[in-house]
Amino acid sequence: MRVRLVGARIALCCALVATGIVAISATAAGAAGTKTKRFVLADNGMWPLVGKVCGPGPGGASSVRGVGDKSIDIAVFNDAANTIDPGLEIEFLQTAQAFADWCNASGGIDGRKIVVHNRDAALFNAAQVTSEACQTDFMSVGGGMALDGPAVPVREKCGLGQISAYVVAPSSIDAPLQVNPEGTNNNYESAGYYGALAKAYPKAVEKAALGAQNDPGVVNSYRKFEAAAEAQGWKFLLFQIPPLSVTDWTPYIQQLQTKGVEALQPAEDSNVTPYVQAMNTSGYNPTFMLLGTQFYNKQTLQAAASSKFPTTYVYTQFWPFQLASKSPGLTQLLAIMHKYASGDTVDFNDEIAVDSWVLWAKSATACGSHLTVACVLAHASTEKNWSAGDIAAPVKQLAMSDDNPLPSACFALLKISGDKYVYDKSVTDPDNAVWNCNPKGVVKMPASLAAG
Repeated sequence: MRVRLVGARIALCCALVATGIVAISATAAGAAGTKTKRFVLADNGMWPLVGKVCGPGPGGASSVRGVGDKSIDIAVFNDAANTIDPGLEIEFLQTAQAFADWCNASGGIDGRKIVVHNRDAALFNAAQVTSEACQTDFMSVGGGMALDGPAVPVREKCGLGQISAYVVAPSSIDAPLQVNPEGTNNNYESAGYYGALAKAYPKAVEKAALGAQNDPGVVNSYRKFEAAAEAQGWKFLLFQIPPLSVTDWTPYIQQLQTKGVEALQPAEDSNVTPYVQAMNTSGYNPTFMLLGTQFYNKQTLQAAASSKFPTTYVYTQFWPFQLASKSPGLTQLLAIMHKYASGDTVDFNDEIAVDSWVLWAKSATACGSHLTVACVLAHASTEKNWSAGDIAAPVKQLAMSDDNPLPSACFALLKISGDKYVYDKSVTDPDNAVWNCNPKGVVKMPASLAAG
């Protein structure tokens, strides 16, 4: 997953203090992993900086699968029912229903109400639930499955178009009948944050380590990160590949310590608490640690409160919740969730999902009475400077996933400070609102890695 219209950007002003860091606790701003906070809601089908995405209309008979006189059936893929990591991607369903309720209150899509269908793969049933969607659903929107490779041939065969929240398997990343609003591509990595950290810590990145749990798709993704980081000036002493389940991280930590690793992107990809506890027990304290966007949640802050973290950064290509009031799209999302999903927590998964929903709704509305998969994807794939109203880092030009899209170069870096995430302006070095959008941050992958 890489992260997620008009050229106007929101300038950061007095909230950015002289040190370049804005600190707001995760309990403020309806932030990642916390309950939603009240924001003013535009409840008329208008999406900030995007325009009219929902509204009334005649509807009418259609021969297109999943399109009725007054309804549109939409699949939302997820893995929430799995028993290994229960609730995985549940936000995709929560966001889908909340967005549908908001859109339907404004008339739906040309008068047709959105009907959300839960297509839960529970990790291992991607092909099966995709086959079910193929029977009744118009398109797949705002979802994703961790093991999505088996779904690709099923979806392609039945013509189920998709505007995905995220894609994982190489075959899914460049699959046909799909637009990913983040411009995800097997051939390129958006990795400017490695360059920013190399500039801030030039000595530390010469002694770096990276890791990936032992799954072919995960290892391939992190090998791409390694290649991208090397292109940004990092030098790696070690690439660790632990098993999917680790009961004791001590041997891995001791290996890092022995090698003298100072810039660390850890192999742990879900719960960082036992990893950092092993660091503390071993007395290992690298110069800094880099975490992926998946760690931008309250669980990581809880871990930071109970363990001694080194200087730690989280990279993101979605607007920081700590600066929510500066993003029209994010304040709209928080207002929708407050009204239609009160009590649900909101994190970057909701941003990923609504990025897809806004793109789909705008494109479907543009099709009017001629609502087909081909029409929706054609409109979606021609969007320029797409950001869903400053929710996502802007993508210069969207494209079909099998038409070599280019991901956004933009990123922001957050820093963990006690029980807070802080936007680190000085290290991010922004040139476009909160983002650093240096085009050199997009790195072309070696053919061996691009092939997956």
